[in-house]
Amino acid sequence: MNDPKDVVIESLKGLCYTNPHLRLLENEKVVYSSDIDAIAKKQVTIISGGGAGHEPAHAAFVGENMLTGAVSGQVFASPSAGQILAALRKVRSPHGTLVIIKNYTGDCLHFGLAVERAKAEGMNIEMVVVGDDVAVGREKGGLVGRRGLAATVLVHKVAGAVAAQGGSLTEVRDAAKYVIEHSATCSVSLDHCHVPGSSSFASLGVDEMEWGTGIHNEPGAKKSGIVDVKTIVKELLFTILDENDKDRAYLNLNKDNEKIVLLVNNLGGIPVLELGVVAKEAAEYLAENNIEVERIISGTFMTSLNMPGASLTLLKVPKTYGNLDFSSLLDLPVGAPGWLNNSRRGFSLDVLDHTAGLSDMSVELSNKTAGKIANPAAVADALRAGAENIIAHEPEITHYDTILGDGDCGQTLKEGSNALIAALSSIDFSSGPSAILAISDILDTNMGGTSAAIYCIFLNALAIGLVNASCNTSDQSAGSVAVWAEALKQALDSLMKYTPAREGDRTMMDVLIPFINTLHQTQSVDQAIEAAKQGAEKTKTMRAKLGRASYVNDESVKSAAVPDAGAWGLLALLTGIQKGLAQ
Repeated sequence: MNDPKDVVIESLKGLCYTNPHLRLLENEKVVYSSDIDAIAKKQVTIISGGGAGHEPAHAAFVGENMLTGAVSGQVFASPSAGQILAALRKVRSPHGTLVIIKNYTGDCLHFGLAVERAKAEGMNIEMVVVGDDVAVGREKGGLVGRRGLAATVLVHKVAGAVAAQGGSLTEVRDAAKYVIEHSATCSVSLDHCHVPGSSSFASLGVDEMEWGTGIHNEPGAKKSGIVDVKTIVKELLFTILDENDKDRAYLNLNKDNEKIVLLVNNLGGIPVLELGVVAKEAAEYLAENNIEVERIISGTFMTSLNMPGASLTLLKVPKTYGNLDFSSLLDLPVGAPGWLNNSRRGFSLDVLDHTAGLSDMSVELSNKTAGKIANPAAVADALRAGAENIIAHEPEITHYDTILGDGDCGQTLKEGSNALIAALSSIDFSSGPSAILAISDILDTNMGGTSAAIYCIFLNALAIGLVNASCNTSDQSAGSVAVWAEALKQALDSLMKYTPAREGDRTMMDVLIPFINTLHQTQSVDQAIEAAKQGAEKTKTMRAKLGRASYVNDESVKSAAVPDAGAWGLLALLTGIQKGLAQ
């Protein structure tokens, strides 16, 4: 932030700068559609608002077929009645205006005062209050009622669609009220959010989570230890759907006549990757409980700043539509940046394709006789020794990668080595090219990251190189160092087409290139291994140009004085193979 007290207005400016259809009343923090005059002439206008900190709500839902305007207070603070009145005057329409707010005392009072002032000026206005929270039951809620949460966005969407289709103010209001009265939301979070400018930060323990959280940093209904996503989703949906809990049974779903719209909402700090798991678990839970789903809408809609949590909202709609065709209303595209226009009606778990063989990397060699190996067992033993040497050096490789990388190199190489050892007995080493391709398949399946891709590209090219090199011998065998040296050189040339890494860049190429070049020049494995060792040692003082270490400043790389982890891993493989061949 530049200044905590300016963060809201600056954020609203950023929203309008990036969405040319929006305009901003700066002093009042009111965002409205640039074509307000045309909109007001033809339809009911709609405004919403409240405290900031819930972005994209509410300003980012201003746009064609959704909200006409939105007014913002400071973070978690209701806008003043004067701000709200400015918004009502800006969007005034002869067809009337609907005001949508969440059920919080400040919003109810300030918006209520502004609405009464506007009515005194002759405006035709209706106001609806969203209360969809089920975490706070009837007894606890008392006169205050349920809190307004993510269902507010569905109210925006449905009311906006009815208004855009020419509905009267009464019809728009009734559509909004239907959504309010048939929605229920429950939330969970792993921690509280941080309010801009605040010097305090109430946080949960590392092993705690909170159920029934609101969107203003208030404590939830209960705390528990950390559980997995399946358990979280099951608990949230059970709480919403449990008709035996008379204190919280607001939905009362009739499975025969009603279906569900599911809104999966990010409370602000959940990665998209994890939110996808929440959606998956929710979809499967509803299907397992024979609940028909009209559609699933998943994304970030109503947040609590950076709160790491999510909410699930269920809106029940009739299977046979009457005056309100909810599928069409939700389908209607909007021009608001906060809404996802890719929401589509329909739901099915039948989306998984299990077609076999599409990822099969096996190939038929054009020349099946070239590259024969006279002593297959010796080659297998040498590879076993190389893999075992990598496993023995894994802690060392991991240590180096942790200092100047992401720490996964050693484990990645170890996983590939273990997989290779396990498969050695099943590989036919009498054909060098076929065996190499089999090893490539094993590594492709069992290794991850950049290392796997580099090794597999090199091995595939080596198989082809071995065919080419052995074709130049009288018996087309791969029994000499010269044949292997030529095959390795061809494989290196092919690999260098796919990576910019070269000798001196602090990568595994600092071992691979000198090893192959020396072997090709001298036909001596011992000399090639010595060149590889020197290359690995040199990486200790090199400036990193590629890989994770390239993001670290040069002085940190040099002062660490550790070799490149990938280079050290390859050296372990080569020295292990050397020992295996010597046995």
